[in-house]
Amino acid sequence: MLATRAVLSGAMAEHMPGELHIDGFLFDMNKLFEDFVTVALRETFRGSAHTARLQDPCHLDDGATTRMKPDFVLYGPHGSPCAVADAKYKAEKRGGYPDADLYQMLAYCTALGLREGHLVYGKGNASHAAHRVRHAGIVIHQHALDLDQDPMGLLADIAEVARRMTGPDTMRSMPPLS
Repeated sequence: MLATRAVLSGAMAEHMPGELHIDGFLFDMNKLFEDFVTVALRETFRGSAHTARLQDPCHLDDGATTRMKPDFVLYGPHGSPCAVADAKYKAEKRGGYPDADLYQMLAYCTALGLREGHLVYGKGNASHAAHRVRHAGIVIHQHALDLDQDPMGLLADIAEVARRMTGPDTMRSMPPLS
């Protein structure tokens, strides 16, 4: 948030000693992408009967010793989790996305008792892919956002991810993006 304010106000960081002056900022693009996706998803559900929580802690095990924090958990009207998403600032490589992301989402779905989970990436070869986990029946969706498009197109793509997370019936009751 501080970096955003500095950029908008035109401020620059300077290291004064010496003859070489370099002005610039270092951004954690992973965190910036995660924040953008999760806040945009939360805003998509604003005004619906759902509650979105960002970085909502849960536990993998019954003893509550293995803590996890999915980027985005959507709760239904009765307080039960109904969708989970994790944002990854990665581009798909020829061999696909890292398998570790699928394992992480499988753990989230298992701990939250969900049949589907959603990974949202910064770029990919296809806008959507789905993987059904053998012997579990859990489906893990991989969504790739085109970050080179205009902001309204990007928000429309995030709204499409939200539709896939909850189904068309939920989205019909939601207000349109402004």
